[in-house]
Amino acid sequence: MRILIAFLVMMAFSGCVEHSKDALHNADINVKAASVLEYLREVSEKEPRNHVVHYQLANVHFDEEQYRQAQINISKAIEFQEDNAEYYFLSGKIYQKLEEPEEAVKALLLAENLGKKNQELYYIIAEEYQRLKEPAKARKAIDQLTDMDNSAEAYTLKGNIMISLGDTVQAMENYQRAVKLDKTYPDAHIALADIHISRKNEQEAHKFVNTLLQLEPDNLGFLERKGELLMRSGELDSAKAIFSRIADERQHYLDYYQLSNVYYLQRAYDSAQYMAKKAFELNKDFLEAQILVARSLDKKRRYQEAIEVYQAILATDSTYNLAITELDNLQRKVAYLWRLEQERKEMDSTRNNPPPAVQKKEIIDNQK
Repeated sequence: MRILIAFLVMMAFSGCVEHSKDALHNADINVKAASVLEYLREVSEKEPRNHVVHYQLANVHFDEEQYRQAQINISKAIEFQEDNAEYYFLSGKIYQKLEEPEEAVKALLLAENLGKKNQELYYIIAEEYQRLKEPAKARKAIDQLTDMDNSAEAYTLKGNIMISLGDTVQAMENYQRAVKLDKTYPDAHIALADIHISRKNEQEAHKFVNTLLQLEPDNLGFLERKGELLMRSGELDSAKAIFSRIADERQHYLDYYQLSNVYYLQRAYDSAQYMAKKAFELNKDFLEAQILVARSLDKKRRYQEAIEVYQAILATDSTYNLAITELDNLQRKVAYLWRLEQERKEMDSTRNNPPPAVQKKEIIDNQK
């Protein structure tokens, strides 16, 4: 591969034939970035005005996520050849990574004016207009995307933009169109499933999730959605089986937390407490797991332990309103139960130790 790179570089500067530069311009360089940069820098020192080399340097730095350096190189490429659409396109992509939406849009529109028209360009333009809070322009860009690309992917991307713009109705229409165009394209099914889950339309959500699982039976993300739906519909044994499998495979704190929720709903409080503690051990910042530990202890009537867990939560985050509320409720309940216990003890004491009987003679004497 080193020989290939050297050969391409030599072609770019052998002089004479313009298509030799095109060869370097279009080369798909797939060796280690350090080796590529070494060769390209050597060439750029010999021919500092060669725009193709600066373009390839920008590509390598972009792939290595060195966006500032990539922008320096692509700016030099544009300086030496101002009418190249690809250069402005890459510049726009770099500005997007640098979170400079105005510059990104400016570069991408120049690329479009110079003839660059593809799906990625219009998608990025739409995203950047969205960041600039210009929804009308974002919609226009995404419409251009679907006008030129009548595919499931394009309409799914359009749906994503509509979701981000807060237009769920239009988003669903585009996702549904994507499904009609390609029933095997998963992203549209995922989006529709998530919308129906958020809207608590379990029947519709099940339909899309089942389709996803037919496409990819072992996809843990799809299984997770299925588990959530089973929880909502009260099919807790099936949900437990799914979340147990996911937790065994991923061993992620959120999976153990989901499993603890299933156990809690089944009133298996020991297992709920165990899984919640496991989730917290994996992520000490995940206080929601501690809430579930405290609730499980409460259900097992281990009130003082539950109170201590709530207090530990509030020692970490004194503003955690849920913990404040539940601790207050638990302390009130404990105080109420204590009063009931005291009353019961008093009643038992009265029954076991009745007052002395008053003799009839004493009553008559008193009447006299």
